[in-house]
Formats: sequence, structure tokens, C-alpha cells
Amino acid sequence: MTFYRLNDMIYTSTSCLKNPINVIKVLEEYEKAGIQNVELGSIHEYFDIKLLKKFNFNYLIHNYFPPPKKPFNLNLSSEKKDIRTKSIKLIMNAINLCCKINSPLYTFHAGFTVDPPKLGKPFPRHKIIDRNIAFNRYVESLSTIIDYAKNKGIKIAIEPNVVQKFNLIDGKNELCLFADFDEIKKLYKIITKKDVGLLLDLGHTSVTSFWLNYDKDEFVKNCKKNVFAIHISNNDGKKDQHKSLTKNCWQISKLKQFKSLPIILETMNQTTNGIKKNINIINEVLNI
Repeated sequence: MTFYRLNDMIYTSTSCLKNPINVIKVLEEYEKAGIQNVELGSIHEYFDIKLLKKFNFNYLIHNYFPPPKKPFNLNLSSEKKDIRTKSIKLIMNAINLCCKINSPLYTFHAGFTVDPPKLGKPFPRHKIIDRNIAFNRYVESLSTIIDYAKNKGIKIAIEPNVVQKFNLIDGKNELCLFADFDEIKKLYKIITKKDVGLLLDLGHTSVTSFWLNYDKDEFVKNCKKNVFAIHISNNDGKKDQHKSLTKNCWQISKLKQFKSLPIILETMNQTTNGIKKNINIINEVLNI
């Protein structure tokens, strides 16, 4: 069993580039631009993973990767057993790929109380399952994944959900698990950091804290001890827009305390020059 060391590097998600559906084309552009540290992201079409062999990046893998031939929305707390089974299988495939490409960390999404047809859009309001049932199903799925990841020597981390206005029901979060610290705290009464960490998305935190009316700085402080990696992008504080960073945005102000962890850029619709400008902003604040 091989254990790979997490490096304190800045990574770029393959979701950052404009028109990122073809991941091989994205990687070719990153290679030309001299981008070396890459998170394989969640918005790509199916491809032959053997093609990854022609690149020499430092990799991390995130959520819906490698993409399956037949698309579906990953949901470890789904009411449907076949979706839970497919979700676990996809994650196991991702962990296997981590071993092949020397990715020390695999990160994945928190669950939902419905099966959303598409992320980033309003979720259906029918067939919402009881939150406690969804939570327990997630934990059951997670326990299988923890055992598998430990056996393979790969670290894993959960990304807390973002809650936007269009997914509130009467002003409340009924659809997304692990969006506030109370539910994360409940999870860590069952599991430990040794089992699974957090991928703290600072863009998500900015948005969710507004709609659920909690202190975003306090949320970061409470999560800190369990954080394995950071996702960073900018927004207006109300929508998960994945905009470019600025030197004075709230997300940037939180980075120094996570300097020793992988920091993953997830700004979208970028050119490679735009990506480099965002990386430079991160470098400046970290004094690299």
C-alpha cells in the first residue's frame, strides 16, 4: 500500500478554462501554459483515461471524475439504491485512478435530500426525503468509501454544499446536506479526521452564510481543524459565480491560515492568462 504526500501547492481546476468539456484539450492548454498542479474537475465528458498518461502533472481528483459513459448526478444520500450504488462505484473508480496518477487526495460532494437533475439549478421540490434518513444514508455510503480509501492509501475529503436562494424552501435549507457547521459537527461525532477531511470551498461559504444567515468567519474557524484542502473563487456573496479573485475579496483574506494545504483555484470561464493572474494573487497573499 502506497501513501502519497500532500504538497503545499496551488492547484488549478480543469473547470477553470473556457469550454472545459474535453478534459484532454484543457490539459493540453495547461501544459502549454506551464501550469503543473492540476485538479481534475467535475464538468467533463467521458474520455479514455489512458490518455492521461501522456501528461506529467501533479494531480488531485475532484468528485465526478473520471466521468462515466452514461451521465448521472452523484448523490451518496439518494433515496434510490441504484444511484447510491453508482455513486459509490464512481468514487471507487476515482480512488483507483488516484493510485495510478499519484493523486494523494480525492474530494467529493456532500449529499442531497432529492436527486437533482443538474447542479447549479433549482432542485425539484417533490420526493424530498427526511433529512435524518438522508444523513444516515450518506454515512452508510461514506463508511464503505472510507474503508476502500484507507486500503488504497488515499486521503478523502467532503466538500460542504453551497445553498443559493433558488434552493431555499420558505427561507430554509431543506435540500442540501452539510451546508452549516451543526450538521458537519454531527458527522464528526460519527467519523474522525483520520477517516475523512473537508474540502472547504470559500466561495460556497460566502454564499451559503448569506442565505442561511450565519457568520462566515466563524464557519471557517470551526471547520479549520478538519480541512484537507481549499477551493477558492470569487462571487457577489449571493450567487456561486466562480468569478476571478481580487486582492481585497473575503476569500483571499482567509488563505494565510491554510498556507500549508493544497489551495485549488476554481474560477471559471478563464483563459490561461486569466488563470495565471488569479494564481499570482494567491501567491502574493501567501508571500510565495
